Amino acid sequence: MTTKQIVLASRPKGLPALDNFETETIELPELKAGEVLLEAMYYSVDPYMRGRMNDAKSYASPFEIDKPLTGSVIAKVVQSKSD
Repeated sequence: MTTKQIVLASRPKGLPALDNFETETIELPELKAGEVLLEAMYYSVDPYMRGRMNDAKSYASPFEIDKPLTGSVIAKVVQSKSD
């Protein structure tokens, strides 16, 4: 099974632009005991996320280049190997 993820490709200078991000298709590993697979239904895109795109110390650590962006979601369980 595959999924898509959005990664920070470069640090924005000023307003973020499409070229600061990349969409990647990745293969999902098989679920292990205690894990769940979620399908995100709603994403929370908050103002603090812009600050995390900078490489500066703050109350929230910066996003890493070439790593997926993180944030809150409302999701449904698609598959579970959890009790």
